[in-house]
Amino acid sequence: MKEDFLGLFVDSSALARVLRVFIFDQSGVFTMSQVSKRAGVSLAMAKLEINVLTKLRVIKGRSIAIQSPDDAKKPKSSKKNTRKFEKVWFIDPDFKHLRALSAFVHEVSPAQYDMVLNALKRTGKLGIVVLSGNFLGDASRPVDLLVAAESLSESRLDDAVRKLEPMFGREIRYAAFSTPEFRYRLTIQDRLIRDTLDYPHTILLDRGHLL
Repeated sequence: MKEDFLGLFVDSSALARVLRVFIFDQSGVFTMSQVSKRAGVSLAMAKLEINVLTKLRVIKGRSIAIQSPDDAKKPKSSKKNTRKFEKVWFIDPDFKHLRALSAFVHEVSPAQYDMVLNALKRTGKLGIVVLSGNFLGDASRPVDLLVAAESLSESRLDDAVRKLEPMFGREIRYAAFSTPEFRYRLTIQDRLIRDTLDYPHTILLDRGHLL
């Protein structure tokens, strides 16, 4: 397994994980518990690293009003007194080094891509593994991960993907096919396949030399 260069560079694996949460989803707004879950770190560690990134002005925090289902049923006159607030954090679009930092994080993150293959190898006999979408910094693509395999276990695949998400700091959208189905979809110029392969992508595995 390759070392996490970003974690080594910033001298903190937790900081690297939290930073990825915000860089890989720059339109996202997260509570501390959401950052903790996505980054795969404790709440205490998430708080510590969020404070670091806030001081560096990479992210910003603000309090937002939250409303419970019970509050929605109350008269307007009583809502003002029971209003609750929750702190959320998001990337600061005015951070002057945002573009450079984003490019750097995306550039060094491929050092973790071997973990994708390692995580997926027990889901079936892998034939095709392609990274796209948010892995390449393009959230407009339909999926982040494309998989084709024989004897594919969808439950194992889903479990493997969910375990990978903390490493990359965000939800991973994926599509999976049997190898014959993938070959057929490739032949008929299936839209999802084309919308993935016609744009920047990274081929981690192409066992049958289909791509």
